This record gives sequence, structure tokens and C-alpha cells, in this order.
Amino acid sequence: MAPIPKDENKRQRIIEAALKVFAEVGVSNGKIATIAKKAGIGKGTVYEYFSSKEDVFAAVFKVFFQKMMAGYNALIQQDMDPVEKIELILDYTYDFFDESLSGENSADWLIFLEIFLQGYRDETHGDSKLSFKNILHDLYRMFRPLIDDGISKGAFKPLDAEHITFIIFAAIDGIGLHYFINRDHYDKEKLKQTTKDIYLRGLLNTQRKGT
Repeated sequence: MAPIPKDENKRQRIIEAALKVFAEVGVSNGKIATIAKKAGIGKGTVYEYFSSKEDVFAAVFKVFFQKMMAGYNALIQQDMDPVEKIELILDYTYDFFDESLSGENSADWLIFLEIFLQGYRDETHGDSKLSFKNILHDLYRMFRPLIDDGISKGAFKPLDAEHITFIIFAAIDGIGLHYFINRDHYDKEKLKQTTKDIYLRGLLNTQRKGT
């Protein structure tokens, strides 16, 4: 007997309901029954799409991550100078975090962090539904050609491209966390410009005496 085809709209409704439940009570306290009620369906219907709550929060994480990555990928695919691409990517990072922390989306970034931490904790014990190492490596692979292009064109220093990519995204990850905590204390446009100045022109004053 052929499997009954899944309704993608219903699956999306469950994910959206899970986001609302996780925002209200936290990831660890969110229950399948509560998610089902919020989605306006029976608890058993949720299990037709997801085998466990871990499956649900894995799907929520992927939706958030894919949304962020779609913006990065659109910038990478543009035909422009690699330096300009890096500048736009840094601008997009702040804008994406700002949008994720505003209005009805304000809980999204907190949920993302909760899921990441819980999922990574599970992964270290070998029972995670997500492989965060693989997700991050996919991210690096997407950006690596941009760094290679910048090096080959002489726009970037001839350093190791793999390590440059790692450092850029480790820093972006840190920016996201610190912006999440302290964004009310800083001017976003000034942060954008300062980040680009440090990334692309360095912190060291080459005009200082003795250099």
C-alpha cells in the first residue's frame, strides 16, 4: 500500500505552532499536545509528520537556518567584486538579526539559540536529530568559493581560505550572540561600518610610528 502523501501546508502549520509554543514556554517545556492544540489539529496528526518533539525542533531550527542562508546565498550568487560581497554579507548579518529580534519575530533568535544548545548537547551524546557540525561545514562550503575568488583576484591576502572562512563565521556567530544581548546599547549602522572597517582594512594602524 502506497504511503499517504503528506500535506506540506499542514507540516508548516505544525512548525509555526511549535515556534509560538517554544516562544511562550521555552523549548524544553514545549509539549507535542500543546503544539497540536496551537496548530488546531490532533496530537496524533503531529506524529504523522514528526516522530518526536526532537524532530519538531530540528525542523524549526532548519526553517530558521535556511531563511538566514537564503539571504547569504543570494548575495554570494551576485556578479560583483568579492570585497563588495563581503560588505553586503556583513550588512545583511546585522539586518537579519535585527529583523529576527523585532516585533512578532522577537523570540525567534532566542528559540534558535535554545535549539542549537540543546541539539549540540544531544549531539555530543550521540542522540541528536541534527548534526550541527555538518550544518556548519555546509555553511563554510557555500562561502569558500567567495574567499577563493577574493584571493585569486588579489583582493584578499593570500592566507589559507579554509581558515579565513572559519574565522569569518566564528566572528559572525559571536556578533549574533552579542547583538542579541546588547543591541539596544549600540547604533546598528555604526556597528556595520566598524565591522567592515575591521574585517576588510584591519585594526592595525599601518601609519603608526615604527611600521
